[in-house]
Amino acid sequence: MSIIKSEDGRKWINSFIAIVSILAGFVTIRFLESMGEMFDLEAKVKYFIMISQGVGILVGLTTFISILKNKTASTHLHEVYGELVKVVWPDKDSVVKVTIGIIIGVSIISSIFVGVDFTFRKILELIY
Repeated sequence: MSIIKSEDGRKWINSFIAIVSILAGFVTIRFLESMGEMFDLEAKVKYFIMISQGVGILVGLTTFISILKNKTASTHLHEVYGELVKVVWPDKDSVVKVTIGIIIGVSIISSIFVGVDFTFRKILELIY
């Protein structure tokens, strides 16, 4: 049972590229703001916040356009989507069973570590 349909490929690829572009723009804006605080650029450069946001938007748009126009990247994303369509996702019951098993296993291992830590702490308290 596949959640993703092969005919929705272009929509999902464009959405992914848009999210990556938004993240690139956001990281650029945050980087410029931190540089502005570090070097006190807000006081030295007029409209620094607007300039940093403009640069962030420009970086985001450039990222979006460059990924869309790059034939290699576009082909790779289509191939990745094609492989993702073939994935058979597990059903809800098996996911719940595996999750419960992992929680039980982690609890057992962590209790062993707590017991060993407590034992060594008591031994060291007796020595020192």
